[in-house]
Amino acid sequence: MFSNSKFFTDRSFPGLLFRIALFVFFFQCSMANNELSPEAESLKDHVEYLASEELEGRKSGSKGNQLAAEYIANHFKKHNVQPVDGSYFQEFTVVTDVKLAGNNSAVIKTANEEIEWKAGEDYTPLGSSENGEFSGSLVFVGYGISADEHDFNEYENLDVEGKIVVVLRSAPDYQTNPHGKFSEFASLLYKRINAREHGAAGIIYVSPTDMDDDLISLSLQRGGRHSGIVALHARRDAVDKILPKDRSLKALEQQIKSTGKPHSFEILNSSISLSVSLEFIEAPTANAIGMVMGTDDVLKNEYIIVGAHFDHLGWGGEGSRYSGSDPKIHYGADDNASGTAAMMEMAAQIARSPLPRSVIFMGFSGEEMGLLGSQYYCTNPLVPLENTIMMLNMDMVGKIKDNALNVTGTGTAVEWDGLIDSLGNTYELAISKSASGYGASDHSSFYQKDIPVINFFTGLHEDYHRPGDTWEKLNYEGIKTVVEFGTDIIKAVGNFVQKPQFVRAQQSENEGRKMSFNVTVGTIPDYSDHPKGMKITGVKEGSPAEKGGLQGGDVMIKFGGIEIKNIYDYTYCLGKYKPGDEVDIVVLRGESETEEVTLKVKLEGRSAGAN
Repeated sequence: MFSNSKFFTDRSFPGLLFRIALFVFFFQCSMANNELSPEAESLKDHVEYLASEELEGRKSGSKGNQLAAEYIANHFKKHNVQPVDGSYFQEFTVVTDVKLAGNNSAVIKTANEEIEWKAGEDYTPLGSSENGEFSGSLVFVGYGISADEHDFNEYENLDVEGKIVVVLRSAPDYQTNPHGKFSEFASLLYKRINAREHGAAGIIYVSPTDMDDDLISLSLQRGGRHSGIVALHARRDAVDKILPKDRSLKALEQQIKSTGKPHSFEILNSSISLSVSLEFIEAPTANAIGMVMGTDDVLKNEYIIVGAHFDHLGWGGEGSRYSGSDPKIHYGADDNASGTAAMMEMAAQIARSPLPRSVIFMGFSGEEMGLLGSQYYCTNPLVPLENTIMMLNMDMVGKIKDNALNVTGTGTAVEWDGLIDSLGNTYELAISKSASGYGASDHSSFYQKDIPVINFFTGLHEDYHRPGDTWEKLNYEGIKTVVEFGTDIIKAVGNFVQKPQFVRAQQSENEGRKMSFNVTVGTIPDYSDHPKGMKITGVKEGSPAEKGGLQGGDVMIKFGGIEIKNIYDYTYCLGKYKPGDEVDIVVLRGESETEEVTLKVKLEGRSAGAN
């Protein structure tokens, strides 16, 4: 394209020097582009496609997610990695969105008139709301706070049983001191649970004057669909119309702040009739699965699993750390196109030289929604779990520096420490080990089934769950090293005379630290919605849960007298207790989940961060 430019026809010495300099620049660029080994180049090609604009962040249930699964399956087929039970896909559904559907109405009757609110204009149901028809009288309860320790209880001497409470968002001291004494009571979750525990049938949030009055957008609250209460957000002017004329929202708000005392009251001669109809949108997704059959007539019936999740956050939403106002693709190059690419290349290598034992390669969907794909597989395994002898997981292995690799699960089999140390030395890896088999990735689903696990991870970084997690920022030669290290582990286990000996590993002190609770129970929650409560997929060894008798498969319905409808209710309860407290936990047990069992659990300190 430059053949006619003056630059290429200028015969002067300066022009010649400039041409030489440009030639050197292009040569260096060309060399830089060719620096990758063929194996690393192949890894880069996988990541570049999986983290492309075309796939739009691979959110579970999306077209991009489907394309990613098909890409993995095509790679398996190309390299003679066989389908399992005749298919490369294990299909399941995920909830991807929520929208208004059917009849959504709110009609308020006062002493003088009937007022109809319009959904989307005057109010909106929230994604945590129950569906159905509700009616009852109205009660204003200020900020909805019950804080006896601060001599401030806005429900005191009020009967709200079966009624609809009107509650201000935020907290009375939030504007002047966001970390003040009432800050812990400012969340929508706290106000909703407090209203429900006082017997209210519904809650109407309204923004105070120090917040904008835009309606909260209707959005999916994963794990919180069954909240046990109807929940709306209404505009200030809509709420003002149903209050007594001498008690405007602004005046009530100022009274609470100036006096430091509650100003709650029943709104006399008023009632509201509500109809909430939310449709939760489900979409198909699938795990992508292929197998290299073992060569030994006996050992081929023992299975090694190598896995990595290929889903990410799409355009953001829940889980995103992006704070911009314009939606952007969350490309998910490191999280987890890197692990997916590594799994795919391991599959190709093992297929070229099959092992005595069979090896199954899995790309999991639904991980970002709560390990849904791996949990689905463990509930619906394609080969017997009792014959599954190990699971190697790779989640974010693209930013290895100084040959440093985090390896977790090293305490889940007797053989792991020696094997990992020996092979790690071969690759001159600086390995940081953690014994526990639990963690926020798919290996945890298998560990709960008493399967030895190993998980590779190269560390968090600034681009984690942000749009900046792009393909050009990864270390592909480093991923190649991870692939070689992992493949050698699989080869070793595939040739073991005896299968690895599973052990329950000691939990790391820093494992899973996410929230600032002071106590731990030691449950492993199922993050999908359950209509009866919060299902527990397992309990951690030596934990208060295990000592108290909780079991995997239990559905928790009460914690210390508070109803548990979802995981948010559970985390709310954890914040109310201190180490040494003993609480009654009520669970449903049995195949039909109808046997009600009450267990006493003594809570322990949470220096670690378990739930």
